[in-house]
Amino acid sequence: MINQNNSSLLLLAVAFSHAVLWAGLIRPANGDTLSYIHVLFEWEQVPEAEYYEIQIAEEGNFDTVIFQAEDHTLLYIETAVLDWGRNYHWSIRPVFPSGQEGAWSESFAFSTGTQLSNANTTIINGGQIQSGVTIFGAFFNYFSAVIDQNGREIWNSGAENIVYYNTSAYGDLFGCYLNPGTENNLPGIEFSFHRGTLWWEPNDEFLHHDLIQLPNGNYMGIVETTSMGVIPVGPWTQQFQGLGFQADGLAVEFPWVGDKLVEWDRETGAVVWSWDTFDHFNMADYDQYGGTWNQAYTDLRYDWTHVNALVFDDDAEAIYISTRHLSRITKINYPSGEIIWNMGHQLLSSDVDMGTELGFSFQHSLQILTNGNILTFDNGNLSHIPEFLGTDEPISRAIEIAVNESGSNYTAELAWSYELPLELFGFASGNTQKLNNGNVLVTTVGGGGRSLEINENGDIVWEAEYNLSLPNGAVYRAHRISGLYPAAYSILINNYQEYEGNEGVYLPEGISNITFTLTHEGGYPDTFFYEIMDDAGWFNAAAESVFLQPGQESGLTFSGNVAASANGNPITITVTPAHHPEESKSVTVTGFTSPLTGTAPDIPAEFELKQPFPNPFNSSTTIRYSSETPGPVSLQIFDITGRLMATLTDGNPGSGFQEIKWNAGNHPAGLYFVKLTGNDQIETKKIIYLK
Repeated sequence: MINQNNSSLLLLAVAFSHAVLWAGLIRPANGDTLSYIHVLFEWEQVPEAEYYEIQIAEEGNFDTVIFQAEDHTLLYIETAVLDWGRNYHWSIRPVFPSGQEGAWSESFAFSTGTQLSNANTTIINGGQIQSGVTIFGAFFNYFSAVIDQNGREIWNSGAENIVYYNTSAYGDLFGCYLNPGTENNLPGIEFSFHRGTLWWEPNDEFLHHDLIQLPNGNYMGIVETTSMGVIPVGPWTQQFQGLGFQADGLAVEFPWVGDKLVEWDRETGAVVWSWDTFDHFNMADYDQYGGTWNQAYTDLRYDWTHVNALVFDDDAEAIYISTRHLSRITKINYPSGEIIWNMGHQLLSSDVDMGTELGFSFQHSLQILTNGNILTFDNGNLSHIPEFLGTDEPISRAIEIAVNESGSNYTAELAWSYELPLELFGFASGNTQKLNNGNVLVTTVGGGGRSLEINENGDIVWEAEYNLSLPNGAVYRAHRISGLYPAAYSILINNYQEYEGNEGVYLPEGISNITFTLTHEGGYPDTFFYEIMDDAGWFNAAAESVFLQPGQESGLTFSGNVAASANGNPITITVTPAHHPEESKSVTVTGFTSPLTGTAPDIPAEFELKQPFPNPFNSSTTIRYSSETPGPVSLQIFDITGRLMATLTDGNPGSGFQEIKWNAGNHPAGLYFVKLTGNDQIETKKIIYLK
């Protein structure tokens, strides 16, 4: 039997006749309440099954099936028909190469929770929108949510009070959560859409604005640090003197709040590196225009630096930070901590190396682009001041900055900008994200919270309104991501059979191979580590790895020396995604030596292109075909005009059943044709790509 171990172990049993079947359903588990409606269904492998059908109903008797589909792997992600606040039942059945259908499995029940957000979207040019969904975090009412392109909420943080900060290049999610029982009530966390919190900041410190994971696996975040300083002379002087302070620019009498970058060891939580603004910035540099000092008068603490963004550049061995209240971006060598340059407004110490003419102020978020440029959201709180932009009213911008580090003098110039309308001015929060298709997603607190997807011509192609207005809520950041399952994958044991009541793989004695197919169903490229263990010592292979793109599958093999076994040898294959170790899976199958050894594979009776599935599809579809004789086969995709869009295979696959997955990527939505050519025959099928 196969046991798939991922927090739940389920068994399956199959009668050889295929007439009676109990299949092991894995997730959603029976009785689960989900905080998402894009649901991944996963089940155990059935001996000799070619593919599986899944059905979903709101009643346990399945009299009215609301959804039915098929998949050749052991998982299916449903994105279309489920809704919030409902009860559902699901079941699967196998379909065998002969076309015979197995019995439906027992059913599992699950429910969906309560919708939290009230977003709505406007699609202006659907053909130019970056595919995927949008995640955002909200301060003050402390929740996060994901919406699809139509504004439909598909995930939320439920009762966890998570405020989303950012995502890594592999779909890792970072943020903070409201923890009222602690002195500093916004500790940082890494979390998953369906597994909850994966890591939390260990020192109970206030972790504001940003948290990242370094290439070495450790975490880095921003925590407050405090030192006593002077109250400089300015328009605020009289106010502070009224509170009893000297406020003469000389007396060290007032708490200044700076920031410290802290690196925590992933496993132990120990602090292994830190960098303090008080050690590297000059306290002669401060907000000379009064806004932050007015807030200090109210809070009795001066929020001096307010670092609000943190990026690690592995190639440059450097950290970039955005210091809001100094209107400054800084590049820091890692691990020495030496400042490479400061960019932005020239303050009293003259520590700024470049970029004074760029005019940005109180900026949020940083993204280092593939060309080395810096993308940031210029909040523009000081844009109306002549020393900055000198606009009539404060404005916010998305700006891309080109930095030249060659030679002894660094320079910075504006490479691209987008000015938001006045009504969308964002005095705080906000971010920018360069998307894979070249568009830029711009998020602001203005207008109740908005995200605008801007194409390369500066046109809005998509807009989201979050309907979050202060003081009850405010959007912090938003990002476009691939989906809720960045590391989804399936493990299929090849030649998994049943003989005389025993399920397993049947191997010849002596040198032999066990093979399995790994299918990457997630949204980001990743490396998968795989290893094998068995009780009898047939296989002594070291751990290996394979790199897969989204939608790609790979046949993997272990070689060993098989000895006779009367009762079978349990063999366990473990697969772990490099960037999502929490998604590690172990599959155990029994190995036998038996008369089945050497059985010839099924040979199809005809040349046939089968109906691709799913169809319609919203990211990728699997195309199956068969040939009764060896020979060159061409499998191609054409659009409705007859233009060739992709060649999936053009060679000699041999006879038998074949399948290949097509990921439509950034191709426009619409009707396409699959064309199979070979054996002097041509077959075509229609497929529909939905975004």
